[in-house]
Amino acid sequence: MVPARELMLAAEPDAAPRARRFVAEVLADAPEDTVSTAELVVTELVTNAVLHAKAPIVVRIFRTDGGARIEVEDGGRDLPIAPPLNPHSMTGRGLALVTATTAGWGVEPLAGGRKTIWAEVSAGPPGAGLPELDLTHLERPGLHPTDEPVFTVRLGSVPTDLLLAAKGHVDNVLREFHLVTSGAATVENQPPPELATLIETMAQDFAVARNEIKRQAVAAAGRGDLETELVLTLPVSAAAAGERYLAALDKVDAYARSAALLTLESAPAHRVFRQWYVQGLVDRLRALAAGGSLPVVPSFPQALAAEVERLSSMRDVSDRLSRLQQVTGELSQARTVSDTASALAGSAARHLDALSARVYLLQGDALAPVTPASLDEPWAGGDDPIPLTADRPAAEVARSRKPLAVRGRAALAGRYPDAAETFPDDVALHSAPLIVGAECIGVLTLTFPIVGMDEQSHTDIVTTLADTVAQALERAISTERAAEANAKLAAANERLAFIADASIVLSGTLDYEGTLDAIPKLMIPRFADWCSLQLMDEGALRLVAITHVDPERTKLGHEIMRRYPVRPNTDVGAGRVLRTGRPELLDPVTPEMIEAAAVESGHGALLRGLGAASALVVPLVHQEELTGVLTLVYSEPSRKYVAADVPFAQDIARRVGAALRSASAYRDKAGELADVRRVADAAQRAILAPPPALIGPVALAARYVGAAAEAQVGGDFYEVVPRPGSVRMLIGDVRGKGLSAVRVATIVLGEFRAVAADLANLPAIAGRLDQRLRPHLGEEDFVTALLAEIHDDGTFSVASCGHPPALMLTGDQINEVGTEFSLPLGLGADPVLESGQLRPGDRLLLYTDGAIETRDADRRFLDFIELLRPALDRDHVGVLDAVLTSLRQNAGGSRLNDDLALLIAEYRGQMS
Repeated sequence: MVPARELMLAAEPDAAPRARRFVAEVLADAPEDTVSTAELVVTELVTNAVLHAKAPIVVRIFRTDGGARIEVEDGGRDLPIAPPLNPHSMTGRGLALVTATTAGWGVEPLAGGRKTIWAEVSAGPPGAGLPELDLTHLERPGLHPTDEPVFTVRLGSVPTDLLLAAKGHVDNVLREFHLVTSGAATVENQPPPELATLIETMAQDFAVARNEIKRQAVAAAGRGDLETELVLTLPVSAAAAGERYLAALDKVDAYARSAALLTLESAPAHRVFRQWYVQGLVDRLRALAAGGSLPVVPSFPQALAAEVERLSSMRDVSDRLSRLQQVTGELSQARTVSDTASALAGSAARHLDALSARVYLLQGDALAPVTPASLDEPWAGGDDPIPLTADRPAAEVARSRKPLAVRGRAALAGRYPDAAETFPDDVALHSAPLIVGAECIGVLTLTFPIVGMDEQSHTDIVTTLADTVAQALERAISTERAAEANAKLAAANERLAFIADASIVLSGTLDYEGTLDAIPKLMIPRFADWCSLQLMDEGALRLVAITHVDPERTKLGHEIMRRYPVRPNTDVGAGRVLRTGRPELLDPVTPEMIEAAAVESGHGALLRGLGAASALVVPLVHQEELTGVLTLVYSEPSRKYVAADVPFAQDIARRVGAALRSASAYRDKAGELADVRRVADAAQRAILAPPPALIGPVALAARYVGAAAEAQVGGDFYEVVPRPGSVRMLIGDVRGKGLSAVRVATIVLGEFRAVAADLANLPAIAGRLDQRLRPHLGEEDFVTALLAEIHDDGTFSVASCGHPPALMLTGDQINEVGTEFSLPLGLGADPVLESGQLRPGDRLLLYTDGAIETRDADRRFLDFIELLRPALDRDHVGVLDAVLTSLRQNAGGSRLNDDLALLIAEYRGQMS
């Protein structure tokens, strides 16, 4: 044999490639198949040394007559193991290749705890296999080359195939870790410290015990043994290594679950096995080292059985949670108390196998049921409220706030005799309080068949479900309360808006005929499908107006009233109201009521043709004198009057009566009223003097227009006060009309003139005006106002006290300023100051609500800004005249609906 040639290697990623190149160089003149086989063998042996041994690694090649002898020397005393191969294993295949491709291979011990693995490569047939060598000197002393005492631990029998599979999985992990470190060629690519520590623990810390177990498993498999008796001889230090090894495997599984490894997570049986054998090994090693008695360690089958029991319990818990989740999902879709109760009843049957489900809500001193009586059983309970003092399960739960379980009729009869009669003997009842925060809002009760889930499980389900139901009900109750409040608020707002519109319509004219014509139009269709107005005339009712949403039926109404005057002695409708002076709500209007009101059969047929499903009849009373009757009727059954509509209708009736009395008085005393109007108008115009045409860099103009010939006396006002460096402006509107409104306007203007030049800012002026006005206002009186100030540099500020915002006119743009809400003067005004900048040519337009409340002939509000837009190219005086002309042209009847004041200021730049 030719002397050997050697190559020294470190445990580095390029060790195997360097060894292959060395083989190719030494065997350059050998047959090609010998070279390729030698390269394959040296690759496997060097890789095994890098994985499982210590450096240095020495490769030797001897030329022989038949080929070559390859030796790989390393610092590991662990014997190479060739386990049975399986499709999932990434390790063990190399030794199988060595066996299949060489004439033989073996292991020789060396001094200093090293070993040599050799293989013969020749041109002859391969597969000589591992020779029968005496390796006892390698198997025991080399396993723990320390001076520690060793102890033998017998763990018991384990299925051989489980051992091989578990150890194969660990080998796969180690192989993958080796690939990771082998690929880390630079410092930047080194694995993180946590993974490096994990690799060290897996590969070295517990390697002695792990390899010994694998060796025993392979030997048992070779003998065909179905079970392997595990016997390990280890030092006590292996106990701590075992604990680190267990923790490392748990981290490996965590990596696998997060898809950070190619290797899959350990199988459940593998986890049970490693926990059983490592923990048993740790406990016994420490007991032996301490000289105490050995702890009782269950057999592996017992450990498996305990794990199955644990998983079964967890599965039951998971099943219950899944069912509760399904119920919770359905409850989350419910928005009302009724929907929540219905969802609970249905989902409890489908997902919890309940026979009945009941929810009781606490209302005062009783529990009111809100779910159906039962799912399948009529005995589940009645629909009557349960007093909290009752001797009933739900009442006790509400009092104690603790869950309750009663199993069968006998148990129920012992505790609640009154309830036992309706309780079957094959049902278990479970109740739990519905708690939200610190408040009990009700009780949840479910019943189940006795056969099936244990009582504690049912209690856990109902208790957990009660928390979900309580939250769902609280949400539903809050939603319903909010909806109810919103509906009431919307109805109240609608009525307020209606009253406001009615006030505008009824006060918009003193013409008696115009007032009569306006009343039915006001009511229809917002508050009635048809409406009639009858006034007292020499002791009898006379129809003065009737209107129906259907014009043909309006004609029918006139015909009915013409042919059949109201009889004061009837016991229903207008006749009864005329006689008693009290309003009458008729809902529904029955055929008997129509017959009672009819004079004869033809009259009844005409009344039915007019249509009446719900009616409200209210008296017109002015200064305790009954002046007529207002009748409101809904023809469609979908609309109905309720008790809350009665005071509202009475309020409208009072306004109608007052408007008619005012119109009548005006008609009778028109001359006297005209004199008064002229005096008041003269007074008003005296206090509203035109502003100066120019104050500093600000040009000014103003206009005032009365709403109608009959109502020129109003409370709209404006004023301008100069001060050093700026000009301050005021525009406002006193609630109401007449001389009293003029008097209040005079007070506001006088106080503004007194303080406008001295106080620091507009909010301070507003506060002074608010205080000055209060002694002069009635309970329902107030004044809306808007204050503005323009400085010589064009900066400006605006403060609104419940008044419409000012308009900033810039080129062809119109923007609102002063939109922040504040209470009017006299009610605690505390406005927010808003500021801006005017450029030369920019304008501020101040106006009263007459500009935005003017209606067209169809009673629709005019768009003031759109009417203003065409006038933007005019000078500031022309803007006022143009918008006034446009308002008059578009207003119904060419009269404005309210008084109107306009004040415009144009900034012309600082004087040079």
